[in-house]
Amino acid sequence: MNGGKTIGAGVLSVVFILIVAFVLIKTSHVEPSLVPEITYPGDVLWNTRNFETILQGFILLSGVFAILMLLRASRREPQV
Repeated sequence: MNGGKTIGAGVLSVVFILIVAFVLIKTSHVEPSLVPEITYPGDVLWNTRNFETILQGFILLSGVFAILMLLRASRREPQV
């Protein structure tokens, strides 16, 4: 049972890394001349930096998930 969890965690990690790499490669080809002039700070946060906002959300959710998994593991009785 533990081996299946390890394999699943490895597969999910690789998929997550591939998705992040794909998004980084796709968004790294932005020309500086294509960036519009922004007058309101909210436009910068929600229109041009949406990838950073989504990435921070994923990081936050993965931290919460890790804490929940640690708490769940500490509630189980030790297996001998």
